Amino acid sequence: MITRRTRIQLVIFAIITLVGVSFVGARYAQLDRVIIDSDYTVVAHYPESGGIFTGAEVTYRGVGIGKVGDLTLTEDGVDVDLDIDNKWDKIPRDTIALVGNRSAVGEQYVELQPQTDDGPYLVDGSEIDDVATPIATEKLLGDLSATVASVDRDALRTTVSELGEAFAGTGPDLQKIIDTGDSFIETANDNFDITTALIRDSNTVLKGQLATETSLRAFATQLSSFSSALAGADGDLRKVIDSGSVAATQLRTFLEQNGVELSELLANLVTTGRVVVKHLPAIKQLLVVYPYAVAAGQVVVGKRSVQQGGSGFWDAHFGLILAPTVTPCYAGYTKDRQNPESGRFGNPAMPSDVGCTEPINKSNPRGPQNLQRIAPGSTSYEVLADVDEATGEVSWDVAKGASSDRGNVTPSSLGEDSWKWLYLQPMLDHTR
Repeated sequence: MITRRTRIQLVIFAIITLVGVSFVGARYAQLDRVIIDSDYTVVAHYPESGGIFTGAEVTYRGVGIGKVGDLTLTEDGVDVDLDIDNKWDKIPRDTIALVGNRSAVGEQYVELQPQTDDGPYLVDGSEIDDVATPIATEKLLGDLSATVASVDRDALRTTVSELGEAFAGTGPDLQKIIDTGDSFIETANDNFDITTALIRDSNTVLKGQLATETSLRAFATQLSSFSSALAGADGDLRKVIDSGSVAATQLRTFLEQNGVELSELLANLVTTGRVVVKHLPAIKQLLVVYPYAVAAGQVVVGKRSVQQGGSGFWDAHFGLILAPTVTPCYAGYTKDRQNPESGRFGNPAMPSDVGCTEPINKSNPRGPQNLQRIAPGSTSYEVLADVDEATGEVSWDVAKGASSDRGNVTPSSLGEDSWKWLYLQPMLDHTR
């Protein structure tokens, strides 16, 4: 006999069970969405469904945020409604709606992958055009079958056989490579900041290389020409290398036997070189005029045969050209005549102050007095060094005298007529 108290407890338990089962069933059947508006809908435009179905889960960064709603067939594909809970209202519009598979049995779901963390965000009625669907299984299998069928079986058999022979007995070596790879990865991970800085700074180096592209191309072209020349002279280079040891031995012997003399010679050449450097303008002038002097010498002294209208002997030809517009200089050469005293005999001294005293625009003054004097006591040249006659030592630390610009290098504008500078330069100095 059931007592009244037991009967009441059973009724209460039945009511609680009925309410709990009803609530769980309603949530499972999503009946709460019909009664309470707790989500907003976003439409994703797919070219094909990719196996998605109504009721599939919608995730955002791996977290479930809603369910797939209705699927609508359109001319361009399939529109899929994504019902997202209202609490997920910070999903960026720049999002990819990817249809994925949870397992091998084909349980599809929609994964929202944002491309940014900033707004604007998805709202009710928003549309997603950036979508992706997995490759259909039948297409994957068809492409795989076509790929396998296109492979030559004999070639594949040969490749597999060669690979087997190549890796046969290399197990320990492969294990070392794998272990070394692990150490390499650990070292690279420890130096990640340095590697990142190197990659970032390499941009500057690459820009510099890009800016010097023309120079690099020219260098490569010239290097190619140089390499071709070396290849063409291979025989000569081999001869030089073969005989080079003998020449090197002779040179070493020569240096060992003449070491002291060579050092003294080089020391003396330093002094000579400094003097030559200071007189380079005059040396250059000599080199310019010398060819003309040699050519003139061949004209002055020549031999013409009788057939050529000559005497058959060596003849000397001289000529004198006088310019009537320029008179010779007389001033400074004439002196008052002085009769020697009676009873005085001998050779009186010649006057040393004779020279042209007229201006350049009146006559044609010529003579060494119009050129730079390289002599002691002159103030128109630059002193190079002092020499102690007793000891023979040369001192370069001397006071500099007044330097004259006479005797400068011939102007390049004269060209082949540079010999005229011998006459023009002294006249220009007189006008200063």
